[in-house]
Amino acid sequence: MSEKITTPFLKLCRHLSPKVRNVQNGTAEKSIPPESLIVVLHDGGRVGDVIRRELQDISEEKILSIAKRIKRLLDVCLVSMAWIMFALNSFDRSSLGNAKVMGLQKDLDMNSNQYGLAMMLLFIAYVMAQVPSNYYLAEGRPSIYLPAVMALWGCVCTATAFVTTPSQLSVVRFFLGLLEAPFCVGCLFLISSWYTRTELGLRSAILLTAPMTANAFSGLIAFGIYDTIDGARGLEAWRWLFIVGGVCTVFVACASFYVLPDFPSNTRYLSEKEIAVAQLRMIANGVQDDKSDYGRWRGLVMAVSRWQVWVFTGMFLLLAIGASVHNFLPSVVKTLGFSRNTTLWMTAPPYLIGVVVTIANSLCADRHRNACPHVVAPAALAMLGFLLFLLDQSSTRSGVGVRYTAAFLMIVGGHSGYPVVLSWAQKTIRGPKEMRACAIAIINASGSISQVSRNKSTTDLFAQGEIARNSQRRPSIQGQGPGVHLYTPLCIPHRHIRTVSKPMGAKVYTIDVLEYHARTGSDFTCDLHAPSNPCLKFRSDAKPVEFFDEIGGWRANPLLISFPVF
Repeated sequence: MSEKITTPFLKLCRHLSPKVRNVQNGTAEKSIPPESLIVVLHDGGRVGDVIRRELQDISEEKILSIAKRIKRLLDVCLVSMAWIMFALNSFDRSSLGNAKVMGLQKDLDMNSNQYGLAMMLLFIAYVMAQVPSNYYLAEGRPSIYLPAVMALWGCVCTATAFVTTPSQLSVVRFFLGLLEAPFCVGCLFLISSWYTRTELGLRSAILLTAPMTANAFSGLIAFGIYDTIDGARGLEAWRWLFIVGGVCTVFVACASFYVLPDFPSNTRYLSEKEIAVAQLRMIANGVQDDKSDYGRWRGLVMAVSRWQVWVFTGMFLLLAIGASVHNFLPSVVKTLGFSRNTTLWMTAPPYLIGVVVTIANSLCADRHRNACPHVVAPAALAMLGFLLFLLDQSSTRSGVGVRYTAAFLMIVGGHSGYPVVLSWAQKTIRGPKEMRACAIAIINASGSISQVSRNKSTTDLFAQGEIARNSQRRPSIQGQGPGVHLYTPLCIPHRHIRTVSKPMGAKVYTIDVLEYHARTGSDFTCDLHAPSNPCLKFRSDAKPVEFFDEIGGWRANPLLISFPVF
């Protein structure tokens, strides 16, 4: 590599002079700072081109200033808008529970089997659509795709208000699940494409508080609708609930067309220099250039072949089993014996407390850089809540304090571990965007699989107050999810996962293959002997390389150059 080409690159990284470090087998973590992350640049890499073209005349202080401005812009345009959209996503999906309390089941002459089928079909469609949706989103335009599906599910939600038979309700709910499925996984993937490891945990937690906030206020909104416009224009209150939700969804979808960003390489309202800095931020955190040409099929194969994906899938599945009680919380609260209106507003406090605990739990996990205890503790709370509910031998109108406390524990414990698991997975599974998109979709879909099995047994037990007499049935199975989940993070070899997650806030190094070749006259090779690591070889004419999991077994003298720490 000529001096003329490398000068701007080295000027950008001037705060640490390029130097050669000897890194031998078995001593990598001693020779390289343990909080460091290795990223390998390849011949003709777009990142090097971007740096030389756009940033060669800009000081490091200016680059860091641009990075801060980008982060503030993303917090407003991406996180805030995605939060509003996700809240409506959850509101529209969970309105069926409130509609049942408001008289839907009676008006449509539905039995418990038909109601359970309508609920189950939504989650079947939800599971089916998540992976294919992210599969195509990785090469699409999120600023167009996500608002479009949002507008469509808003229309379907509005159509729910006009169903007259249980069969029509089941069909509408199935299509609602198909159209709502792309949103959650799409937003999580989009956030992971813009934010670094140190920033990702809090943003993911904020996004995932949207469903809890929506569930909290859905009861209050349902209470207001039932109390004010029940029977207006000949429509029952539960029909107005779907109309209000659908109209608000379509309105927000139209606004989001102008606000949501795409990926760092093609967002329309960023300048060329801002795009360059945004790409540099993510490459320095182990995310490959979002213009990579790995292809959808290769990305899917890479995601399926990563063992970390399946570990997180199992963890998320078990946690979601316990959290699925939110689908039936209105029926749970109804067993306390209060009036319909009181039941609707009493569903709010558990979710509001859950929002606070979720954000606090994620902040603690980021601060201590250890996700494991911050997943186990919420699971323990959820299990305690289920045990309290199961052991309550009282009649429907007694033991109100015990059962309402159990509802708090089930909601708070079941939901506050969600963001930690997902952000842990996002920080760990790095690489080309096609692979990350499929991995996030697989993990998130596992949470929906746990909801497919919901049928009339859970609803009947909660609604009729038969928990004590049926302790062998669904609630006990539901409680096993968080119970088994307690042991999962403790038993998995999470040392390997944490190795990838460690470099939060640390200096980030790159190895420039061409420069190493120019200075040493030989090809740069990497031979990883550890069983958990792939064996990777890089040549000076290498194709784009994949980000690898761990530092270890270097059998060369690589040239280390430091990026600025963002």
